[in-house]
Amino acid sequence: MLENVPLVPLRVFVAVGRQGNFTRAAQSLGITQSAVSRHIATLEKVSKQALFIRRGPYIELTAAGLQLYDTVKDAMATLEMAIQQITHQQDQHERLRVRTSMPSFSMTVLVPMLGQFTAQHHMQIDLITNLSPPRPNEEFDVLISRDLSLPDSESWELIREELVCVAAPALIQQHSGQAWEHWPMVTARSRPDMLGLWALDQGIEPSRLLMSATYDHLFFAIAGAIAGSGFLVVPRLLVMDHLRDGVLREFGPGQVATGASYMAYVNAQSPQQSEARQFCRWLKSSLRQRIAP
Repeated sequence: MLENVPLVPLRVFVAVGRQGNFTRAAQSLGITQSAVSRHIATLEKVSKQALFIRRGPYIELTAAGLQLYDTVKDAMATLEMAIQQITHQQDQHERLRVRTSMPSFSMTVLVPMLGQFTAQHHMQIDLITNLSPPRPNEEFDVLISRDLSLPDSESWELIREELVCVAAPALIQQHSGQAWEHWPMVTARSRPDMLGLWALDQGIEPSRLLMSATYDHLFFAIAGAIAGSGFLVVPRLLVMDHLRDGVLREFGPGQVATGASYMAYVNAQSPQQSEARQFCRWLKSSLRQRIAP
C-alpha cells in the first residue's frame, strides 16, 4: 500500500547512497546526522534487512541496499525534477525574460537599474544577451536592441543615440591646445562606425586620426578611457555616470546624433504581455530621467 511506503526515509537513503556517508547526506538535506540515522533505521525496520555495513566513518551498501538503491535512485531523481519544473513554471509569473543585443548597454546601464525595477514591481528580470536575430518560438518577453527588430510586435522608442568624445581629465589637460591629429584615440570592434561618424561630423578625415588602442567591446574601451589610454567616442548614455563622477570629461564641440534609436519590443508570443509593457514603460521613463539635465 502506498501509505505504508516511507517516502522521507527513502529520500534520505538515496542521499546517503549518493554522498557515501551520513555526514555529507545530512549536510545535503539540511538535517542532522542523527536524523539521517533515524530515517535509515526506520527503512531497515520496514524492509527487515540491513541496508548498510558501517565501517567506522565509512559505509557500504549491502546486497539488499544496493538492490534498493538501484531501484529507487532514478525514480527519486524524476520526482525531484518534476517538483523543480512545477516550481519553475510558477516562478515564471514573477519574472520577465529580457533579451538584448547590446552587451555594453546591458553592463553599464541596464543591469545597475534592474534592482530598482524589482523593488518597485516585485518582479525579477532574467537578462539574456544574444547578438543574433530572435528565432521563431524563442522564449523571451522583451527584446531591447539598437540593430535588431521584432516584426508584428508592440515597440517602444527608449532613447535616441548621441555620441560624445570623452577622456580622463589628466589626458585632456595633457593634450589641451593640441591639434586633433595628436589625440590618441581608443575604439571598440563592436562599434567600428562611431569614430567615423563623429570625425566626419567634426570635419575631420577619419584616416588621419591617431589610433592608440582597440578593444572588443565598448565596456572595455570605457575602462581604457578612464585609465587614460586615449580619447573615446561613445554613446553618451553609457558614460553618464562616469561624467557625473568626474572620472571622464567631454572633450570637443558637442554631441553627434547617429540617427539610431534604442528600441524595446514586447514579444507577441509572451504569456506576460501586461508585465512586459510595464517593464518597457518603466525603462523608457527611467532612461529619459537619466539623461535629463
